[in-house]
Amino acid sequence: MADSKKFITRIILLMVVAVILTLWLVSLALAKRDAIIYPSNIFIGGVSVAGLNHNEAGDLLAQRLPASYGRQLLLQLPSKQLYIPLNQVGIAYDIPATLTKVDVSLNQKGIGVFQHSITRGNIHRVEPEIKWNRTLMEEKLSVLKATYDQPAINARILYSNDYLEYIGHKVGYTISIAASLDEIDNSLQKGLLGPISLITKDIHPRIKLEDIKEVKDMLGISTIRTNLPHTDLNPLIQALNGYIIMPAEHFSLAQVMNPKQIKSNNSSLTLVNSALYQAISQAGLELTDNQLSCTNNLQHPILINAVIDGNNIIIKIFGCQTEAGKEIMIITEKEEIPPQVQIKVVKKLSPQERVIVQEGQSGFTSRNYRIVKINGKETERTILSEEHTPGRDTIIAVGPGTIKK
Repeated sequence: MADSKKFITRIILLMVVAVILTLWLVSLALAKRDAIIYPSNIFIGGVSVAGLNHNEAGDLLAQRLPASYGRQLLLQLPSKQLYIPLNQVGIAYDIPATLTKVDVSLNQKGIGVFQHSITRGNIHRVEPEIKWNRTLMEEKLSVLKATYDQPAINARILYSNDYLEYIGHKVGYTISIAASLDEIDNSLQKGLLGPISLITKDIHPRIKLEDIKEVKDMLGISTIRTNLPHTDLNPLIQALNGYIIMPAEHFSLAQVMNPKQIKSNNSSLTLVNSALYQAISQAGLELTDNQLSCTNNLQHPILINAVIDGNNIIIKIFGCQTEAGKEIMIITEKEEIPPQVQIKVVKKLSPQERVIVQEGQSGFTSRNYRIVKINGKETERTILSEEHTPGRDTIIAVGPGTIKK
């Protein structure tokens, strides 16, 4: 019985040795073949090199790799993808280095001699080696930075028809070239063409929506009549209108104008500046430099609204009214001036005949007032502007003898 067990054990050992020897011999044979001909399970960048020798595989990869693996570098911005042709940034497939990587993988030492038998049926995918020109890539990133950097957008307040509309802010970003180059380098070393996220740095706006939510009350208003051309005044008014001064910030009209505008619009600048600082003074801001600049010494932001209405420059200051029950407003009152009647004697007309030569039209006097109320009771009324619109008299022609003395 014991001899029988020993015999069976010897048979099993011989069979195991035979299998191992067979695998070893087959693996050696395959390894020798794979040193010359690539096996069927090798795919480089999606291209099969089955049955090809080293040179044939190189030629095939040069022909098919761009179409299979990609001709463009894919870069990712926060809100946009950019496709960059490889030749623009000096990127090329390093086919010799790629095949060397495959050859090393197929000729591992030690237990690796069995690798050709064990993994013969498994697909072996290889990422291609990539070479690139760092200088060209840096130049391209500089161009992309100039094109795609996004400035921060401040929150705004639009004033129209006595209504304030609040527009939210937007965070911007700028591309970091050095950090992006490192990120691209890491991806290309792994044989990856993207998407590669460009490294950006956030740019935060000066004014955020939550900063201006308390701006809703009129704090000051001024009106100045002008005969200057609107073409001279408009650049100043447009630059000033909608500007927000944050707490503790310094402000002057000059800082929102470019130097050329300041020199070419000296009269306009003086006029607008005068209207601006009348309104700012009413709002309680601290005036400096002979009223040519100011500091927002209030606890909340203020909004400057500037318009040209007819021949009047109107500046309004909005902010947060901290005095309980106080309200500032502007009202317009119109006074009608009825037309006069002129009687003219015309000899061509018969006695008692009357003809209306001209229909009369009323004139108007329009006055703008700054009204201050405390708890609903008017405590101050200041006239800001007065404008007369002339009417015309009614002219009636009559015949001789109609008018009795």
